[in-house]
This record gives sequence, C-alpha cells and structure tokens, in this order.
Amino acid sequence: METLHVRADATTLEAIIGVINQFAQTGQPIEVLDNVAYNQEQAMIFQGLAEMKKGEVVTHDDLWNDLLEK
Repeated sequence: METLHVRADATTLEAIIGVINQFAQTGQPIEVLDNVAYNQEQAMIFQGLAEMKKGEVVTHDDLWNDLLEK
C-alpha cells in the first residue's frame, strides 16, 4: 500500500476526500489519517525502530504469556 500526504486548503481537501470516498464505496481499501494520527504513528514507528536497535524488544510469546498471567 502506498501513502500520500497532502497539504492543501480546506476546499481542496474536501474535493480530494470526496474522490477518495467514491473509491472507498467501490470496495477499494482506503485509510485516511489526519495530521495528528499521522504524527502519532510516525513517532511510534521511530520509537519502535530505536528500541529494536538497542535490543529492547519483547518476543510475541513472552508478551502473550505476561498478558495471560494477569
């Protein structure tokens, strides 16, 4: 899936969202993120990558074991 980040005035964005909604109604998978969601996701990705570099990761099995114990 490709990502497109658009910066435009409100009228232009409304027109773009209208076209995107038309595609979505035909069954095309589309996700719309506002700046807040985009920035939060970007920060979480960067944090995760930094933790991976430092070896600060938890295995899937360890995580589920901890969750199931509580």
